[in-house]
Amino acid sequence: MCVPESVIAALNGTWMIERERSSWSNGLFPRDSMSLTVSLCLRDGRLFYHSVNRTDPAAAPSHFRFDIPLDDRPYPFAGSRRFDHLRGRLLPDGALEILKLRDGAILIAEIWRPDRDGLLFRWGVSCAVPQAPKVYSEYFSMLDEKGATQHACSL
Repeated sequence: MCVPESVIAALNGTWMIERERSSWSNGLFPRDSMSLTVSLCLRDGRLFYHSVNRTDPAAAPSHFRFDIPLDDRPYPFAGSRRFDHLRGRLLPDGALEILKLRDGAILIAEIWRPDRDGLLFRWGVSCAVPQAPKVYSEYFSMLDEKGATQHACSL
């Protein structure tokens, strides 16, 4: 499958969650404290991913990092208690699919795609315990080199 470079370039960058536009179906989205930064780099058929979650100010930031081929095959992952494999691919429309598996079963499924407002949209389903099962819709603004949002949401 050939996805245009312009579509891939629209996913690459460092993104900060837009709390006011994001939601979880279980009603537990931490609107007042949610702080999540995600860096995506798609290059040479691979996904390089790094997130930093600072939602709990009493805890140290949690980091989640991986590098996987985008070939729709599962790869072992040792950085989580909830899942043990990751699988990723680019869909024909240029969206990024990330699946998180445990013992071969999909626990978390995510679709990432740029939206028309210059934001990054993540839609996902999580059946992972200990968190309550949920569907999530999250929006992210791109950060520039100084950490300022380039596409802050305007509600």
